[in-house]
Amino acid sequence: MLRGKGKHAKKLIVVHCGDVIDGNHHGSMQLMQEVGDQIVIARELLEPIVNKANKFYGILGTGAHAGQDNSDEVALYKGLSIEYGQQLTIDIDGIVHDFAHHGRAGRRPWTSSAANIATEVMIDYASSGMKPPNFIWRGHNHRIDDSGCKIPGTRAISLPSWQLKTSYGWRACGNTIRSDIGGMIVLDGVLDDSHSRYVGQPDERKVIKVV
Repeated sequence: MLRGKGKHAKKLIVVHCGDVIDGNHHGSMQLMQEVGDQIVIARELLEPIVNKANKFYGILGTGAHAGQDNSDEVALYKGLSIEYGQQLTIDIDGIVHDFAHHGRAGRRPWTSSAANIATEVMIDYASSGMKPPNFIWRGHNHRIDDSGCKIPGTRAISLPSWQLKTSYGWRACGNTIRSDIGGMIVLDGVLDDSHSRYVGQPDERKVIKVV
């Protein structure tokens, strides 16, 4: 979520970075297999936020989740009159944000690929004669990654997930129990990451005591 400053001080801008529904993917047996039901629930969850926000934008995610050529996600965004795209650049009072779904993230807590994203995107903007973004937002990897101050003036952040681990998630990243679940808030151009991790999720580990 982004809150502007100055003339936009009371405006709420929300961006969903893709995969707004889970789909039936990767052979992972979810609690809800029917994609139509997922779409109905996604709409029921998003509509109050869309109505509250001054602007709501959507990013197209992965076809494995969102249907062929993101058809399910496109239909959902259109039904809610949400402006969407594969990539969006949003300028709020001079603070430029770049949004897309796919982007690399470090798979280990002590590694980071976010600085690579920041450098690549910064060069791409500069090559086009555009002001490089202050923030670069990416989804897809279900892991928080942050370039911090490695690239002056540009900060890339891989966003947390919205769901607990599926069987596919265990295969892709099996060394940690919990998923990174949460979101990011930018207020007056300053990042608030206090809601980036939901810490109340259950720990599924079981200790088997052999007697």
